Amino acid sequence: MCRVRISHLSSGSTSVRFIAHPSAIPHARHWAAEQARVHGFAPHSVHTVELLVTEAVTNAVMHGPPAGAVQVSLDPTGATLRVSVRDDSDALPVLRTPPPTALSGRGVLLIDRLADAWGVQPHTDGGKTVWFEVVREEGTVPGPRNPHAAG
Repeated sequence: MCRVRISHLSSGSTSVRFIAHPSAIPHARHWAAEQARVHGFAPHSVHTVELLVTEAVTNAVMHGPPAGAVQVSLDPTGATLRVSVRDDSDALPVLRTPPPTALSGRGVLLIDRLADAWGVQPHTDGGKTVWFEVVREEGTVPGPRNPHAAG
């Protein structure tokens, strides 16, 4: 079972926090996609956010300490959505180019290739935050909006 705590900040930022467990990965992915839709991102950008959140959260769950905390934060600013994934591991992500037959090792590569910007912030109190940005496609309407409204 996955316990999730969602926080909404007055700045428009929102975050979800959970214990590092594989069952949390789809919850984080769906939550991030819904937030991107609410903020007016087009389907292509929403799919990019979904994929990159999946990769970043999977890395946090798989490479972080068992039962460690993971926090995913989304901060919409103008046409940019910044996604941050904080975990309790001090190990920094490694950009690899795995062979085509490798079953894993492409998460950071996907973030590097698909995000408009990305980076890592180590924390002095332990852990790190991997962040990436996705810029809204031209011609889409800035959010927030009600995804359940007719129209």
